[in-house]
Amino acid sequence: HGKALLTKRIAVVGAGAGGCVVAARLFDAGHEVHLFEAGAASATNLSISLAATLSRDELFDPSVIASTYTGAERVPYPRGRALGGTTAVNALVQMWGTREDWDAWTSVHGCTGWNWQSVSGEMRTLGLPSYVPKDSDGGVVTAAVVEAARKLGASRCTHTAETADGAGPVALSIDGSRRADAFEVFVAPRVRVATGRMVVHAGSAVQEVGIEAGWVSSVVLDDGTEHFVDGVVVAAGTVWSPVILRRSGISRAGLGRNLKDHASLSLTFGGPAIDAAPQRDVDVTSLVVASTLSDSDVNLLPVDPAQLVVAVTKVSSVGHVIEVAEGVEVVLGTLTTEDDAARMIAALRLAADVHEEMSARLPNLHLSVDDRGTPLATLLAHDDATVVSFVRRRPGPYSHAVGTCRMGVESDHEAVVDVTGRVFGAVNLWVADASVFPDLPRAATQVPVMAVASRIARGVAERIG
Repeated sequence: HGKALLTKRIAVVGAGAGGCVVAARLFDAGHEVHLFEAGAASATNLSISLAATLSRDELFDPSVIASTYTGAERVPYPRGRALGGTTAVNALVQMWGTREDWDAWTSVHGCTGWNWQSVSGEMRTLGLPSYVPKDSDGGVVTAAVVEAARKLGASRCTHTAETADGAGPVALSIDGSRRADAFEVFVAPRVRVATGRMVVHAGSAVQEVGIEAGWVSSVVLDDGTEHFVDGVVVAAGTVWSPVILRRSGISRAGLGRNLKDHASLSLTFGGPAIDAAPQRDVDVTSLVVASTLSDSDVNLLPVDPAQLVVAVTKVSSVGHVIEVAEGVEVVLGTLTTEDDAARMIAALRLAADVHEEMSARLPNLHLSVDDRGTPLATLLAHDDATVVSFVRRRPGPYSHAVGTCRMGVESDHEAVVDVTGRVFGAVNLWVADASVFPDLPRAATQVPVMAVASRIARGVAERIG
């Protein structure tokens, strides 16, 4: 990595998947980086199982809630609030999306220079530790779901590189026996260099960015403290980045809008075989990817010890985020288009087929859709409109929201940043996280966010004035 010709002091807002990568790239380019994170905790001492993280409430942001539509029931929307952000608490899944997903950024959304070749190339440079589980790593549910899917015709595969149909292990961000969260991989080694150019401000929530005469001048914390800088990269995520920009005086029409998330429904297994299985932590090791209306557009995610998450991964429904008294509400807009609704129904029918196939191996196996024990078969016996209405009332747990600071051209008032991540209407202000995505890839968003943030950060290092 070459040194910058002139060192700049740059604030990076948010120490999640995007912010940690940005901080690393700017540090490597020779700049002085100040990384601000609202959460104070690090998850690096946790085990690789999700049970350890789910029991640590302090790692989650309690101020983010979700609803599927305005006025619907509100539920917590899982977002990390820690060094590492959501990578400190998520399922660690590594997926890249499809070639079509990324090529559409240029061909459909007009984001010149963004395509499969450029983004997949960036993914390969991340150096993120990756562990591909063995079939024996999964519990009873995972083993039975994958076996059933293969009997129904799914190929035997691992979900690495380009997303494709199949059932099998999914690569996880694990380094030995430790979670490879973004802070530990990208920031901690550079802090240890002890040059003073990487400064981490844990427990420091940024309220707004100071902008004077169109130029960025500072970041202002929620306690009123002001830090003067030469530039700011906002990487607070799809939920908080648009809120911070709006507080800072940015007024693009698309700010907080154009949100997309993978619609999902969590099902629960029950029965003698499940009850008799050895107790284990909540764990994800494998994934089923299948096609309904197009390639690789639905997921079945078995989660031991007793869950099956059904998700639509090619989505056209949109939602938005808005500040409320409690913090921020994510209005998901779930299944508001015919294609999304059709895909969810097809995904639920696939889950029913998998359940039936599993029953040969696990007798008296139940699969319910709610905490009352309503069988999936009972739900699917209703007409399609009733099924869709049922799912829309239950915000899913996938938490892959993107798009609230969407990338595009300046003449498109729904766009908030240009193709370099620069915010329209301000000098030396960028966004580098999932919020800039013009569309949602068919993948868990951890690796895509890191790749997009890395590419934006390389440009920031060269262009900051």
